[in-house]
Amino acid sequence: MVNGFFLMQDIHLPISQLYKLMLLALMAFRVFFTKDFLFFLVLLLAFQIAPLGGLIKSGNFLTFIEDVVLATKWLTIPLSFFYFKAIFQASYFSKIYNWLKYAVYFALFFLFINLSLGALGFGMSFYFHGYGNAVGTRGFIYAGNELTILVLTIGFLVAIYLKQIKSYFLFVIGFLLFVIFAFLITSKTVLGGVLIVFLIPWVSTLSRKISTKWLKLAFLIALLAIPLLIGVFYYGIKKSGVVEKLKTSREMNDGDFLQTLLSNRNNFLIDGWQAFSNNYNVFEKVFGLGQSYYVNLVDSIPELDFFTLLFTNGYFGLLALLLLIFYWFLNAKHLSQNKDNMYANSVILFLFFITISSNLAGHIFSSAIAGFYIGLSLAIMFMNKKKLS
Repeated sequence: MVNGFFLMQDIHLPISQLYKLMLLALMAFRVFFTKDFLFFLVLLLAFQIAPLGGLIKSGNFLTFIEDVVLATKWLTIPLSFFYFKAIFQASYFSKIYNWLKYAVYFALFFLFINLSLGALGFGMSFYFHGYGNAVGTRGFIYAGNELTILVLTIGFLVAIYLKQIKSYFLFVIGFLLFVIFAFLITSKTVLGGVLIVFLIPWVSTLSRKISTKWLKLAFLIALLAIPLLIGVFYYGIKKSGVVEKLKTSREMNDGDFLQTLLSNRNNFLIDGWQAFSNNYNVFEKVFGLGQSYYVNLVDSIPELDFFTLLFTNGYFGLLALLLLIFYWFLNAKHLSQNKDNMYANSVILFLFFITISSNLAGHIFSSAIAGFYIGLSLAIMFMNKKKLS
């Protein structure tokens, strides 16, 4: 939010970058004393070898520094995951459990403040930077994809917690609050995503054998809730900037439905694949040349995480991310066998959701501030209720 305020004054200060670097350094120091540090070093090598290749190829030291910073974003989620994993497994976890809850509440409070200010007309829009022809969300968090995934991640944490403590009234209030957030953001991803993340804790706890009593109750709830939800979404879409944004996007994409749905990412992907295929040798395709070299060949990165990583960090970087996702799935699946790990099943579904979303909207596995909370959301699979007693 502070960065957004200064950018509106055309003052470029690396405040958020310094803050994130400080957090990453502190987390790395904590992870250094765990058995996961070696895994982290392998990931560090996998994501940072491409900037080195770009430096050798271009000889430009300034773009090398930029690429190192950009590549570090891919490390935010795994480093946060290892950090919070160590916290959840620590003997003192019960003493700091409330502080983790306060951190999530604090993030929720800032989201509320940012979106409320945007609704009142303060801040800058995602598109055209707040000028008269701007469309999209206003506020002081100016990175649209970052804000979207942050809202969905915080929503997921709120949903699984309220479901776990059986606070169903607050669960409904929380859901409605995040629906309002979704309409204020006017993003296609967040509109559907809010409904998904609030369904995850319920779907993940479904028993294979469902009694007739529960089926009748579920049918009654659906009978009442679905028309209400349709009405809320219809009213919200009409009154928010969603329709205006879709019209603008449709005009920019000459009425093409697929281009409108993917925000022209399909064309960025085609251009990117051609540039990657025709301008890289075998070694460069394997290890990448960094983002700076790649963007000099195309109009824009595809903003689809797997392909963005492939084009900038090569097959080696993409393989590292795929192995990391597989590692998260294996851990969550293993932990879900123990009922005391009450969030493991929810994490499996959340991981499916963000993996699919990352290849539709992008900027998820390379999220910065949101990355810290995504790491927490994945590491929460290790939370064992016996440690709270």
